[in-house]
Amino acid sequence: MQFLSNFSSAFKKSSKYQLFFLSVLTAGLSYGLYKGVIDNYLAEAVAMTEFDKGVSEFFRELPGLLLVFILAAFYMLSAETLYKLGAVIMLAGMMMQTFVPADKAMVILAIIVYSLGDHIQLGMRTTLTLEYAREGRSGRALGYISSILQGGQLIGFLLISAAFLFVSGVPAYRAVFAVSTALIALGAAFSFRLTGRSETDRAKRRFYFRKKYTKYYFLEVFYGARKQVFFTFGPYVLILFYGASTSVISCCLPYPPFSVSSFLRSSGKSSISWATRWSW
Repeated sequence: MQFLSNFSSAFKKSSKYQLFFLSVLTAGLSYGLYKGVIDNYLAEAVAMTEFDKGVSEFFRELPGLLLVFILAAFYMLSAETLYKLGAVIMLAGMMMQTFVPADKAMVILAIIVYSLGDHIQLGMRTTLTLEYAREGRSGRALGYISSILQGGQLIGFLLISAAFLFVSGVPAYRAVFAVSTALIALGAAFSFRLTGRSETDRAKRRFYFRKKYTKYYFLEVFYGARKQVFFTFGPYVLILFYGASTSVISCCLPYPPFSVSSFLRSSGKSSISWATRWSW
């Protein structure tokens, strides 16, 4: 009760923050379920190699790279409208993942569609949080929304870890995708009840580049590249070379370095334990 009281105190009473809260929670939970199984699904059902995984990851991140142009094309739309659009696109992508055959091209297409919707919502989530927050409570509101999203993801990971101790195979993966689809649909229903007309960028900010920050820019690029490589291929290495099950992979995702290290020690593969020093 104390948490709910503190949570509500960070948002304007006139805003529909409760619906926004529910849409974020369902998005986090659906992502936790989806992410908990997708790597094993790609390896076991789609038979993707390491190279195929790299290709799929390139296309998965492509919407994020193009997001600035996508949002620019729809600058006339409100943040709420873009948030709803992201939910619809996510729903379409997850429905595709549920029903398309385990063909590499079709699965990658489903990943792209889902990723596009996810990236659109990612940007609008922060905008709406700041719009609905009370004056002077923006930081607290962002913290609450972030904790709700990550809490939903953690619950999804734990559910997958527990469920796949008893089930396995393609039918189980598709069942998870179907449940994730239902959760996204529920979240979309909540988001469609948001009626505000928040501006996506009230300050009309522009990109800020300065030569004196060149080293910082390169450091950020290298950090992002290292993080993305480990995020993409860390779980895949465990699956392809160490036979990690879906339950194990889902356990690794909430805190990868510690979990990966534990798995390697338990499987006697300490020769690559250096990799666990990498951070996400």
